[in-house]
Amino acid sequence: MSSMQPFDPNGYRKRVLAEVAKRGGPDRSDAFELYDLPLDGAADLPDAAVAGRLDEVWGFWQRQRDHPKYRTLVAQLVDEHDRRSAPLRGAADRRAEAERVRAAREQRDAGRYEILDAAISRLVERYGGVPAEKVPGLEEIGALGGLSAGEVAARLRRHRVLPDPATPAPAPPVPSGLTTQRRAQITALLAEWSGLRDEFVPTLFALLGLGPADAHDVVEIRERADVLHGRARELPAGRLRAVLDELVVHVRDVLVAGGPLADAYARAVVEDVADALRPKVRAAILIEDRLLGPDYEFLADEGVRLGLDRAASEKVLADLAAEYGGGVGHAPPRPAPTPRRPAPAPPAPSNPVPAGGNRAWDAPLRAARAALRRGRPAEAARLAAQARDLDDGTVATQVRTVADEAQRLLDEAAALWREVAAARADRRYADAARVLAQLQRRAVDAPAPPGQPDLQTAIDEAQRALGGPAPAPVAPPPPVPAATPAAGAPPAPAPSARPAAPTAVTARQADGAVLVTWASPHSTADYRVSRQQPDGAWKVVGRTRATELEDGGAPRRTVPTYAVIAVVDGVASDEARSSAAPRAEAAPPVPVTPAPATRAPSGPPAAPPADFPAVTNVAMTSGRLTFDWPPEVTEVYVAARVAGPPRSPTDPTARSWKVTNTRYQIDGGAALPADLARPAHLAVAACRRGPDGTLFLAPDFAESAHVRLD
Repeated sequence: MSSMQPFDPNGYRKRVLAEVAKRGGPDRSDAFELYDLPLDGAADLPDAAVAGRLDEVWGFWQRQRDHPKYRTLVAQLVDEHDRRSAPLRGAADRRAEAERVRAAREQRDAGRYEILDAAISRLVERYGGVPAEKVPGLEEIGALGGLSAGEVAARLRRHRVLPDPATPAPAPPVPSGLTTQRRAQITALLAEWSGLRDEFVPTLFALLGLGPADAHDVVEIRERADVLHGRARELPAGRLRAVLDELVVHVRDVLVAGGPLADAYARAVVEDVADALRPKVRAAILIEDRLLGPDYEFLADEGVRLGLDRAASEKVLADLAAEYGGGVGHAPPRPAPTPRRPAPAPPAPSNPVPAGGNRAWDAPLRAARAALRRGRPAEAARLAAQARDLDDGTVATQVRTVADEAQRLLDEAAALWREVAAARADRRYADAARVLAQLQRRAVDAPAPPGQPDLQTAIDEAQRALGGPAPAPVAPPPPVPAATPAAGAPPAPAPSARPAAPTAVTARQADGAVLVTWASPHSTADYRVSRQQPDGAWKVVGRTRATELEDGGAPRRTVPTYAVIAVVDGVASDEARSSAAPRAEAAPPVPVTPAPATRAPSGPPAAPPADFPAVTNVAMTSGRLTFDWPPEVTEVYVAARVAGPPRSPTDPTARSWKVTNTRYQIDGGAALPADLARPAHLAVAACRRGPDGTLFLAPDFAESAHVRLD
């Protein structure tokens, strides 16, 4: 039987609350971490002992409601205690939750290495190994993913390190007139204010609608501080007003008085922005030796978001690039940072890439960044993929940065949609409305999961249930614009020139990684390889011109599904998968009808197979769906319905997805979607393929193909 250590409040605050707050909140954690329960042997713990631990942690949260650093976090945990603790109260549910959490943690750990592996691959490609002078930079890149220097060193053992004793001298620290304690207090209050208002306010200047360059405009600062004070007086009593009152005090003490203290705070803002941008600049310089146009623009915009004006942000980038021995654009690097340069008026345009070359990627890349700013990550992901296909070898890093940010927002949106599904199932419409408002601001075009309405319908439903007016309709995402090639760029190929898709895609374990191989009729093609995540989403893991790719970031002990796309002259083929026929959607498929799911471009429709053997012995085993595979059947459809057993494999009120025999054998059963509502009735139907490869679905369920999930 597994043991459980006594609950240590002080240790819990440092180990759990601090890490959860650093990651951005409880939605990026799991129930075992939040309740300080061991993941291994979770099902062997006595239910009474687990219930006692849940009560201990809940009581600790209650006592931390007034903690200056964690009050907002623990308030959310207390509100969501019933939902988060429910999967831990029974042994069977704990076992299933432990399997889900273990897979999610492995996926998270694997993702920590992806940025580092990409940087190492680029260096090996350029230098034939990893220059020793680049190792400190790789350690900083690894730190972005939470890797220690030892973990980075272990990864580097796979590659040859080229000796080079040269190392850049560290930049001298800039003294500040503010005490460390006061700066930390201001930063903590601004972070809490941002969380309470759900809008990012990085500095006291930003709170007033100003920038560090306005530090000497005492009259304007005083007038805006008075307006802010009046705004605080209009707020009802509560934490929101208390935080704003404290911030107004700091504004008056630090900024309104002007003089050395205001100057020191302005310098501190610049220092903080430089510290935030330093790892990203070093990563770009490490790989490309300079900040190229699109990357430069992205980082300059990031500096503005963190509280600087455009001129100050550009100066910070120039100084950081010079600090690491790089340049900006295609100009030669400066020998050292200059102490100050006058701000241009109007602000100078972002550093351009010299004329010439194929810049067909520029329009979709700019549009992708604009889509991110508008809260449309799905549109941004599509545009980034378009820019990647048009890349002429100069913007891979910039495109990857945008694509990763879009994927991060889509992953967050998927987690928010799971909260919406749980809240709607429990008729907690106030919670649903709160989460839907976040989706509307951050990811308005993120797709709703199967079984959930679209965003606007869900918002209207919550508003009706709460008795309030419906908000303004959510604008549908605009159509993705076609890239407009720059002057001199070759025209895009016609759609009829679509290349053939890769074939015979396979994936297998090889030396701690997964080796993906495929066949292709194209002798000069780029291949984009994506891996399916545990939640069904897809993540690009690499591009190559070979017909194989090693995925070092894959989860251990499993072989995920991979998709490969061939790109010839900027035109992408259909995808080919390692475990299923090609299809376009990344989420679990909607139910297919007994008619062919796909047809050949021409010719008569395929005839369905004459017989569909029954699926038998359907049961829940160790949190997974198990059953006996009929002879000669390698694919089945699973349907789940809350209101009762699914009426047919194509029941429109049921949620359906496909399971392959290969995946089933690897996993020891079929894993259920993490957001599947319970109790549910599950049923399994066999799939067969016709002579031309068309997928057909059995017209009905057998009596033995049903099971109830509580």
